[in-house]
Amino acid sequence: MPTGGRTLHVTTKRPQSRAQGAGAPNSGEAPPPAARFVHLLFAAAGVAGGTNTFVAPLDRSTAPLASVLLPVYADEDAFAEAVAQFRQAVGEQNVTLDSVVTRLYADSFFSTHHPPNPDVQTPSVVVYPQNTEQVSRVLQIAHHHRVPVVASAGLTSLEGHNMHTRGPRSVALALGGLDEVVQLNAADLDVTVQAGVGWQELDEYLRLSEAGRHLMFGPDPGMGATIAGMVGTSASGTNAYRYGTMKENVVNLTVVLADGTVVKTRRRPRKSLAGYDLTRLFIGSEGTLGIVTEITVKLHPRPAHELVGIAAFPSIKDAAATAQTILSRLGLQPNAIELVNETTMSFVNESGVLDKKFLETPSLLLKVGGYNDRAIRELLHLIEQIARENHVILFEKSASPEDNDVLWGARRAGLWLTFDYGAKVLEDKNDVQLWTTDFAVPISKMAQLIDETNADLIALGFQNRFSVLGHVGDGNCHFLLLYNSKDYHKTKAVVDRMVERAIHYEGTCTGEHGVGVGKRAYVEAELGTPAVDLMRRLKFALDPRAILNPDKVFKIDPHENLDELLNSGHVLENPKCC
Repeated sequence: MPTGGRTLHVTTKRPQSRAQGAGAPNSGEAPPPAARFVHLLFAAAGVAGGTNTFVAPLDRSTAPLASVLLPVYADEDAFAEAVAQFRQAVGEQNVTLDSVVTRLYADSFFSTHHPPNPDVQTPSVVVYPQNTEQVSRVLQIAHHHRVPVVASAGLTSLEGHNMHTRGPRSVALALGGLDEVVQLNAADLDVTVQAGVGWQELDEYLRLSEAGRHLMFGPDPGMGATIAGMVGTSASGTNAYRYGTMKENVVNLTVVLADGTVVKTRRRPRKSLAGYDLTRLFIGSEGTLGIVTEITVKLHPRPAHELVGIAAFPSIKDAAATAQTILSRLGLQPNAIELVNETTMSFVNESGVLDKKFLETPSLLLKVGGYNDRAIRELLHLIEQIARENHVILFEKSASPEDNDVLWGARRAGLWLTFDYGAKVLEDKNDVQLWTTDFAVPISKMAQLIDETNADLIALGFQNRFSVLGHVGDGNCHFLLLYNSKDYHKTKAVVDRMVERAIHYEGTCTGEHGVGVGKRAYVEAELGTPAVDLMRRLKFALDPRAILNPDKVFKIDPHENLDELLNSGHVLENPKCC
């Protein structure tokens, strides 16, 4: 396990005084555009003493890693000044240096990747802004003093997004206090919410609202996720086939840039060609380009009637063939269509949390909805006929909303039950690790990739130690791998090969979990070096001092050694299970 000496290479330096050209946060001033341009030019040319963090040569459209300068972050004195100014900006009660609290914001329990050295990769301060104006003020201060900022709310991310790679002189920006539903526009099918509102809380608000009870928010990722976090990773969930991912469900964003500038990406029409699509620029950017504080999202009519079907098959191939026929040949539109493997069903049965036992075989779970019960029963009957053409063993249909909860519970509880009950199969039950990963491929390639990865896992001794949860409607699949710490490198090798296959089949290394630190190495293999260099240029344009969630998505520092530290096999100590 990494020791205190295994840390990221971080350069610290005192910010320039106002006399040297840096804006003073107390005055709200900043260098004029011309001064900024000259400073960037000097830095790009390698002028001695230049302290602007990066910037590649200005005559290039991209920013190759080898051309960027070494990051410069706050030293102890500058950080102390920043903390004092944070207190002034948001109030003493909204700032804490309590180490118990700060550690909570350095990691998330279900993340596969944890800080290699928790004493270092942890923020020293947590700031709780209460509105967009306070977020802007905090970022002005952080930008001036070169303090890294990692924003979070639900702490449910899975790829190390919350890791403070440039800690401990960094700040966790906790957005949970921005928790208001700002405006419901039921007639326009949209609602504006603050960053810390959870998707489940929004759904409950709509159910209890006279104007919104017939409406729903489409995406439904893991429990506890907030709307801003979902924007950060373009999250989706089981409803994605029918209602789309966050990319399809966001109307506009209010974003605070690294220097405190507040931008609204567009107004509320469903169509707009007024300039660049800034909304899409920030969706999926994982907090590296700006901090989202307010979001207008689309709403959808809530199905008046909905039933669930579950079909058990002898193989993944048969289940996937059924899904392909439903979606591509007949063009049917279930509200959700999910694929799970036999181990998932075994974990559900063993848990006893549902008042039902399922066949322990690969299965499709479907939701169908509509305006009357007869129509959706006819649709379920047609789906059953398709399943029978593909060797279905058993097809069950719900008869009531209560049945819906039981049948769909087999899918919803998959993650938790894999961790809690799958742990029993491990050799060391006091050292339970869970590697949660996802990929996405063209739908026609999904079954093949799952089968090939299954064979790989079984050959390496992972029999009954993994579950598969697939959004088969859009080719996105999750593998949950249980392992002991000693098997870290073997587990990582399986994931590496899984991603290589996905890319080979014209897919992606991640469909909805995001890149974070865990999948940085795959992005360049998938997209190519020029695309990553372009992303780096965009990053530097919006965040020239690289204070926003540094080191996520791609490298910003040619000397950084994070991948080496992560590959050392650091795992979560004292897991909360079993």
